[in-house]
Formats: sequence, structure tokens, C-alpha cells
Amino acid sequence: MTAAVDDETALEEVLAWLERPPQPGTPEDERFGDRLRQVLAASLPRDDMSDDDDPEAPAPLPLDADLRGRLEALARRRTQANPFGENRDGLGPTLGMDVSRS
Repeated sequence: MTAAVDDETALEEVLAWLERPPQPGTPEDERFGDRLRQVLAASLPRDDMSDDDDPEAPAPLPLDADLRGRLEALARRRTQANPFGENRDGLGPTLGMDVSRS
């Protein structure tokens, strides 16, 4: 996990990397993935009717539909490229069943 930055900075970094994405498996690639997930999460609309929302929480990051679609597609491609999801060490979810007798 990389050092945290505010959402605006994360968006700036993602936009800079869209032109020239970092090489897969590099520390820059890991940071790109972290920032991409942060931007997508920060752009989700907030539920105004929710009681547990912090009134001082920042407003959602404004992304136009085209940019959001591009970033979501990029995030899906990155996930599909690694069958173990976010864990680069190959640790994925388990099925919780005994396959030793198969």
C-alpha cells in the first residue's frame, strides 16, 4: 500500500498516468492501482439521506461520465490481468472446502 494522498491529488496522478501507464509489476504500477481505486471510490455519489454520513465529509469527486467509464474499464482490465485480484503474491479468496480428496 502506498502513502495516502487527498482525492484531488490522486486524480491528478491517475490522469497523468493515463497517457503513459507504468510498467506492470513496478512500484509505480502498484501506486497507480491504489490511486485508481481511490479515485473511483471518491467519485461515488453520497446518499444524502443516510444518518451515518459525516456532515464534514468531502463531496464526491466530480468525474464526467466519459472519464468515469474509462477509469472503470481500466480498473476491470487491471483486475482481469491478475486472477488473484488485488493481492500480487497470489493469495486469492478461498472456497472454504476440503479438496484433498478430489
